[in-house]
Amino acid sequence: MSVKKYIKNYQIVGEQYRVILLFTFCSLIGLSQDSIGIALLPVALLISAFIFSYPAAGLYITAALLPFSRNIGFDFIGVTVNTPLEPLLLVVAGTTLFNFMFNGIDKAMLFHPLTKLVIVFISLIFVSCCFSTEPLISFRIAAQTIIYIIASYFGILYFSQSDPKLPYHFLLTSLFSFSVLALINFIRHSTFGFSRTVAWNIPNPYYTDHTIYSTMAAFMIPLAFTAMLWYYKKSLWKFNVFTCLFLLSSSALILSYSRAAMMGVAGALCLFIVWRYKIRWSYIGIAALIVAVYIFSARDQFYMQMKRNNADSKTKKTSVEDQFKSITNMNTDVSNMERLNRWSSAIRMIKDKPFLGFGYGMYQHKYFPYQKANEMTYISIHNSQPKYKSGTGGTTHSEYLLISSENGIITGVVYIALLVMSLYTVSKLVNTLTPADVNYYIVIGLGMSITTYLVHSFFNNFLDTSKICTIFFGMLACLVTIDLSNKTTYTTVQQ
Repeated sequence: MSVKKYIKNYQIVGEQYRVILLFTFCSLIGLSQDSIGIALLPVALLISAFIFSYPAAGLYITAALLPFSRNIGFDFIGVTVNTPLEPLLLVVAGTTLFNFMFNGIDKAMLFHPLTKLVIVFISLIFVSCCFSTEPLISFRIAAQTIIYIIASYFGILYFSQSDPKLPYHFLLTSLFSFSVLALINFIRHSTFGFSRTVAWNIPNPYYTDHTIYSTMAAFMIPLAFTAMLWYYKKSLWKFNVFTCLFLLSSSALILSYSRAAMMGVAGALCLFIVWRYKIRWSYIGIAALIVAVYIFSARDQFYMQMKRNNADSKTKKTSVEDQFKSITNMNTDVSNMERLNRWSSAIRMIKDKPFLGFGYGMYQHKYFPYQKANEMTYISIHNSQPKYKSGTGGTTHSEYLLISSENGIITGVVYIALLVMSLYTVSKLVNTLTPADVNYYIVIGLGMSITTYLVHSFFNNFLDTSKICTIFFGMLACLVTIDLSNKTTYTTVQQ
């Protein structure tokens, strides 16, 4: 070996050692100061460099770690971040935008109806921030949500150009990863005899709310279900694997005791029957009209039954059957009564600012004076309280009303259009594809998953949370890529 080559190799090795020592020193400082944030910083830098070099891998890592992400306080910057998910999404979003600027994106992807609606949705959120009652807070909260959407929706759209299997792998990775967590929680719950009293705490620390956990379970169940159907009589061991994943995801849903998520899955099953057996929508419309007429004619009887309904969703011994019965209990079920209070407050806010709303993220700060004393419950909040980390007092428990009260009715209509267009795309593909094509089952699974949130949106709102926003818009992107894969090749739009 020549002297020059030896010196050159020594310099390279020396630089590597210096980087390793610097990262190790940084981690040791973090551990000595009991700061997880500083200790993990070197790992974050290494993963960021890897994602920048292999962008599609960032989405796989995101899908794999999404269920296991948890809130960690970074004291040196004074924020709490859902780690590693939110830092990963920031890196993936940055990488996606970087590639947009220098490499462009397929024209068909950019001008697909769902993509247009997503762009309009983001734009209207930005406009509402400009006219917000507290613009700085709105822009800060909106920036987070927009980063989630760019990473999950546009990231999948862009990087699927070079990795056509990315949508499938993203969905499978999400399903497998969540099923692992569901298994862990099932075992944990079994140590308490599957008691309902601990159901709210079992998803912690990875899901701070059992309803968010149930929402994710509702997203995953249709994917496992349709995969089971695809592999039935094709591969016994794969059929058994997806059956296990289906059972694990279902256990997460049932043991979460979330009525809204269960209703979402029930609604998705109804649409599955429609799609799978190609039932005409005209027949469904006629059936719906008959049911509506019957309910209207027997409205007095239904009203009396609701008045006598005392099933409570919050009692310790509530069964799954009682959970569903309690949905129409507006007399003693405090959860239902408080929802009505929040919905009424949101409707009054919409009447006050119908077009631009109060600003993104503002409902939780501004709804207090819109409550009426006769509608409030013992769990109602009268003003902002320090115990809520952001100094807030809760949310609307309705995605439709939240979006409309914060960003205006037009944004609410765009959100509904986004859901309707996604289901229209599913219906179109189901009529185009055949059961001999795996995409047929994937599309139905995506349609069912989106349907669960369409129903859930009446009772809860989670699109401002990183986990639900990522999987929801990620599924929309997967649907678009499958839709486009059945069409012609597209020209690239250079930015």
